[in-house]
Amino acid sequence: MRSLTILLIGVLINSVGTGMTAFGLGVFAYQLQGTATAVALVQLCAFAPIILLAPLAGALADRFDRRLMMAIGDGGSVLGLGVVLAALSSPSPRLEVILAGVTASSCLAALTEPALRASITDLVPAEDHVRSAGLLQAATAARYLVSPFLAGALLPLVGLRALLVMDAATCLVTVTCSVVVMRTLRAAIASGSAAAAGSAEARASAPAEPEGAAGHLLGGWRAVLHHPGLRTIVGLMTVMTLAIGTVQVLLKPILLPHVDAAAMGRVETLAATGILAGAALVTLLSRARPTTLLSAGTAATGAAMVLLSLRSWTWWVALSGFAVFAALSLCQAGAETLVRRSVAADHQARVWGVISLVTQLGYLAAYLSVGALSDAVLEPLLRPTGALAPSIGALLGTGQGRGAALMVALAGLGTIVLALLIHLRRGTLAPAAATQTSPGPLPGAHHHGETRSGHAPRRIRPAERPIPQEAPSW
Repeated sequence: MRSLTILLIGVLINSVGTGMTAFGLGVFAYQLQGTATAVALVQLCAFAPIILLAPLAGALADRFDRRLMMAIGDGGSVLGLGVVLAALSSPSPRLEVILAGVTASSCLAALTEPALRASITDLVPAEDHVRSAGLLQAATAARYLVSPFLAGALLPLVGLRALLVMDAATCLVTVTCSVVVMRTLRAAIASGSAAAAGSAEARASAPAEPEGAAGHLLGGWRAVLHHPGLRTIVGLMTVMTLAIGTVQVLLKPILLPHVDAAAMGRVETLAATGILAGAALVTLLSRARPTTLLSAGTAATGAAMVLLSLRSWTWWVALSGFAVFAALSLCQAGAETLVRRSVAADHQARVWGVISLVTQLGYLAAYLSVGALSDAVLEPLLRPTGALAPSIGALLGTGQGRGAALMVALAGLGTIVLALLIHLRRGTLAPAAATQTSPGPLPGAHHHGETRSGHAPRRIRPAERPIPQEAPSW
């Protein structure tokens, strides 16, 4: 776990820096243009490249050293920050130049996520996958919990350019962590003691793929399409991101008619702390079956969404939102563990790239649709004189924001139904025991028992594992 700890420290520091930059640029864009569109453009330029480039990033991370890809991604993103910093140094900063810098930084940062997720399989044994996923969730959550507080306090004192310099410094720290881990693993491989931990336990059969760049790029799609359980997991998680995106979009319309912006910020912060609570809970449930975590987490997420919609009281929405994100951590940990146990270790980065692309399309669908659907359809129905006021309005209330609440309630009910489907199909989601003990070739897998280096793999006894084994706690 030592190498994983080093990587997670880098992820934590980088998440704080990235979050501060996002907060500062959002405030600056609004002050510069005075429109929500300007803020949305900054968010789009930061978010879209990471989604769209995920399959390519995954293919590259499977073809080359994953820690090297992380170092290139984090280090290269500094170049984009330099463009933004240069634009801000101009007497008349232009938003389009800032957006170009944000896009460039995001394109390079896209290399890191698939490589990071796949690195967990390289660095820890299979029994620690669940705990590792929980620790990763906690590290990445820092941008939502710590960064807004730090950026809000520092921005008036030091300015936006100083925040960008701090972000660049955190990127360099992350690069250093990645290089240290990369050298440690190479030294272990040179000594003949570093077979990929758990890789033999994670293989599933699939047709061979052609070698070369095209084969690596398409390998993730082939692995997902070949494995029925993996296809189902990807579909389920896409629906989950649509549901969570619904909460993210409509939380403000539910509350802002009743509270001010400061109270809204406190509610969002408290709700986001559910991510940390969920990650801690996951570490305590290390011996739970991944399918149990997935179905229970999905059901609890849906139930919390329904509760959130019932009242517009500040404390009620804050606690319900907390429960939503805490339960979501269980769901995510179960899904990630199932993926790791279903895919060969040397193919996981490209598979994670495909999964990131497909599942996060649910967020984009939510951002594009639920707001308009709530405003145009549900809000009129739940006005005091609306058609649903005597029925559903008696439960949810009527007036401004209640249509958004109904939309969240419907999404929550759909999520509960999804949890039932997961429970019924749990047998197809979990990889068979035979698959873990007698793996077959995956796309691009080496034939005749050869490893990536061309040698027959040596069975590693527990005492020979390069990564110290610890008692699982997830």
